[in-house]
Order: sequence, then C-alpha cells, then structure tokens
Amino acid sequence: MPLAAPHAESISDWFQTTTAHLESVWDKGGNELYIPLYTYHMPYAYSQDKINEYTEYPMGIGFGRGLINESGNWEGIYGMTFKDSHGIYQYMVGYGWIPMWSIGNSLDWKYGVGATAFIMSRQDIMNYVPFPGVLPIASISYRDLSIQTAYVPGGQNAGNILFTWAKYNLP
Repeated sequence: MPLAAPHAESISDWFQTTTAHLESVWDKGGNELYIPLYTYHMPYAYSQDKINEYTEYPMGIGFGRGLINESGNWEGIYGMTFKDSHGIYQYMVGYGWIPMWSIGNSLDWKYGVGATAFIMSRQDIMNYVPFPGVLPIASISYRDLSIQTAYVPGGQNAGNILFTWAKYNLP
C-alpha cells in the first residue's frame, strides 16, 4: 500500500508517491455516494441511560471517488458529514482501502476488511480543530451497493461504537 512507502528514501519522496497515488485514485475512480445509516454503542461500554441520550441515526451525506484496483481491492477518497452521538454535525475527509473477496462463485457479492485514514473535525473534540485518525473498516457489497462499518475503539462511555454507512457507486 502506498501509504507505507517502504522504499521511499525521504519524507519528500514518500509524500510525492502518496499524493501521486491519491491523484490517480481520484482521476481514475468513479463517483460514490455515502449515506450514514447507524451508530451502534456497545452496551458493555455504556449504561442504558447513556445510550438512550445518544443519537444513533447519524443523518448525513458524503461524496467520494473510488475504484477497484488492479489487485481487485477497493480504494477510495471521500468526504462525509453526519451527526455525532450528541446530534451535532461533524466533518471528515479520508482515504479507504479494503481488500475484497468474492462470496462463493458469485462475482456480484463481495466482502472485505481494511482500513481508513482520515482527518475529522468535531465540536466535542478540540472544538472543531481537525485531527487525524485510522480505523478498521469492513464491507459487504452487492454490485454497486456496499454496506460498510468502522469500529471506533474506546473506553467506558467513550468510543466503542460501530459506525455504519451505505456506499453507492453512481453511474
């Protein structure tokens, strides 16, 4: 994966390699629509009263450019806005990479597990000062529609959520 850049001789070389790769994904990729669906708070990490206070339907939208690369894996660049657990909009842009495998002999059904690297801005974390993050993501796809989920690790009353969205490859 280009973000690791194991053979780069300097930070400048790594940065040039990474930006060239991201430009290629953007230029070659197709348009994708992202619809946030659900935020699941792990019951072992939150009291029921706390869960009841939270917004679990994140209401938002996103747009990206993605492709299936020469190895058969999905790569994409995206931007998304949605309501956090407190009902306040947050913003993020990022890059995702998911190795994809067919389910059985079907070329229509695929699944995968990968990662996303992103920059996010939230009111309750540094008052909207952007911060970076990396999260694991899983995907199940049927043709142009994917349901994807990221796991946000955390402790008691923080993190430990599954954030799920739909991704649709636009014509």
